[in-house]
Amino acid sequence: MPNSPKKVFIDANVLIQTGKPPGGPIFDRILDLVEAGFIEVLTTDLTKAEVAKKYAQNDYDVIKEIGRPHFRKIASVIEGVELPEVTKAEIKEKLRNKYVDETEAMFRNLNAKELSIDSVAPTNVFTDYTNETGFFSGEVKKDQFPDAFIFECLKKEASSDTPVIIISNDGDFQVPCISQEHITILKTIPDLFKNLGLVVEAPDIEGFLEEHQEEVVKMVDGELSNWALQAIDVEDGETDETTVKNVCFTQLMSFGQGAEGKGILVVGKIEITADATYTHPSWDTAIYDSEDKVLIPFESVNGETEIELEADFSMSLSVDDEGRPAAIDEFNFRNDEFIWINLYSNEAWGYK
Repeated sequence: MPNSPKKVFIDANVLIQTGKPPGGPIFDRILDLVEAGFIEVLTTDLTKAEVAKKYAQNDYDVIKEIGRPHFRKIASVIEGVELPEVTKAEIKEKLRNKYVDETEAMFRNLNAKELSIDSVAPTNVFTDYTNETGFFSGEVKKDQFPDAFIFECLKKEASSDTPVIIISNDGDFQVPCISQEHITILKTIPDLFKNLGLVVEAPDIEGFLEEHQEEVVKMVDGELSNWALQAIDVEDGETDETTVKNVCFTQLMSFGQGAEGKGILVVGKIEITADATYTHPSWDTAIYDSEDKVLIPFESVNGETEIELEADFSMSLSVDDEGRPAAIDEFNFRNDEFIWINLYSNEAWGYK
């Protein structure tokens, strides 16, 4: 165990990818690092608010139609189910409260040190804004201000004795970190594990996964059904149902036991082939509205297709007495709850 824990700040965009509270396998390993004294987690009040907001928005986008009386009426007629009367504003409030509470609990589990952006002098941030330095050295965007205030909080924590590691896949942190001697930026949680020297050569994980291919396909199928697939090639294209047919692990990285009794954490990338049903507006028959300058579709296109996609994943494996993989305990994707796909092949569009 190190002499003193390293201070680690996990940006909202990375934390969200570990899974909804209480988090997935990769979050469990972060907790192991805290409990083993490897790291101390830093956060800010603004970061927690951003995490809760994102979780709530993801759920709201799925369930918001319940807030429409017309939707509830159709559900009653078709399914014979009387949905409770609720407005979209009430749905938003319930989801916000739910994820504020769960996000607070998640950070309590990590024993995270919370920093307040109220401790930052606004002139520190607005000086960078005026001089186009730090977070504002490139194209000035108003959404840079939250990160700028968070960064000022972290600068106060960083010193030669207590350097700070920022984990963020947001490129906006790159430039401000250059001038800070005691702040290091990493892109992913696995990068943190590597930085701490926790990468291990796990015994024949590829062989284990090949032997359990059927189980893996079933797990991936269940995980994929909970995610939104966004069509790249057709505007407003949606998938209705997916059935995973095959999976192929293209990247695997293993990390050793973080605490007594814990198994192996595996992270990497996976290629998935699945059958999918889809729906999208019929843009070929849409009518152009010259006043609003938009296409208005009046029909929908429905069909079935085979899709191929790639996802980042984390997986927890239990081990036997000899340290060999014995069972898959947990599996989840590490993307941000949506994955981009093509509904049509190049041949369908007339390309070869």
